[in-house]
Amino acid sequence: MTETPSRNVNAGRDASAAVRPGHKLSYPESSGYLRSRVLKRSIVVGRHKTSVSLEDVFWNELRRIAQELGVHLSELVARIDADRQHGNLSSAIRLFVFEERCKHSEPKYHQEAQSA
Repeated sequence: MTETPSRNVNAGRDASAAVRPGHKLSYPESSGYLRSRVLKRSIVVGRHKTSVSLEDVFWNELRRIAQELGVHLSELVARIDADRQHGNLSSAIRLFVFEERCKHSEPKYHQEAQSA
């Protein structure tokens, strides 16, 4: 799969290795991290309907977390919305999913994520 970069993804590396606009990057098919498409979904948060755009891997993990917590997806999103300090709801959800999954990962990785 190829992806056209919108910025120099090799910043800080040797200038000869920099990706120039218009050139394509090639990633192994097995990597999968660029294969996630953005899905826009409508969801009721509190008493209002809103749309949220998230990559499908974040939707899937958010559903799993809601299931693990025993709450409806809309209830979990309402909690995330109420707790967010800055940014948009989509970003707050991504951060929530990341933080939840870091809690369940190896301690080494959780400490690195918190110190960053």
